[in-house]
Amino acid sequence: MSGRSMEPTLAPGDRLVTDVLGGGSEVQRFDLVGARVEDVGVVVKRVIGMPGDTVEIRVENDRPVVVVRPSGGDADQIVDNPSWTARLAGNKDTCCTPDGKGTPEPTRVTVPSGRYWIVGDNWGASDDSRVFGFVAADRVGASLNFRILPLGEFGRVPHDVTLRPVG
Repeated sequence: MSGRSMEPTLAPGDRLVTDVLGGGSEVQRFDLVGARVEDVGVVVKRVIGMPGDTVEIRVENDRPVVVVRPSGGDADQIVDNPSWTARLAGNKDTCCTPDGKGTPEPTRVTVPSGRYWIVGDNWGASDDSRVFGFVAADRVGASLNFRILPLGEFGRVPHDVTLRPVG
């Protein structure tokens, strides 16, 4: 792992087991994935929006609030990621354009079939779907949910991200 976009969940120098995926078919919400992004290269991010979900980012009390309506659902839910607390990112704080990128005004958008919306845990220091948009499933090549180094962190990467009802 290099870079700081997944801190505090992952740190530079962490080594992860790569679970190769077949075209993103086994991806689950909140998985950490490796994805190949055009003009960027391979990135490690967390899956937030699944195909058919609607997503929106708004700012409330100087904090980012990511709202997801899961595909087929009838209620909005807030993504509760403890890592995002008070880490605003300026031009990436609201979303989304039709291709999933950040926008100056909160706008709800549906994640297209065969695509994911992925975000780093270090909200203010991550170039992610807010910058490069939705990621095609065939560009998601690996799930990265098990850490082998450092030895003191050996084991499954904690997944303390959840959905909770709005309100």
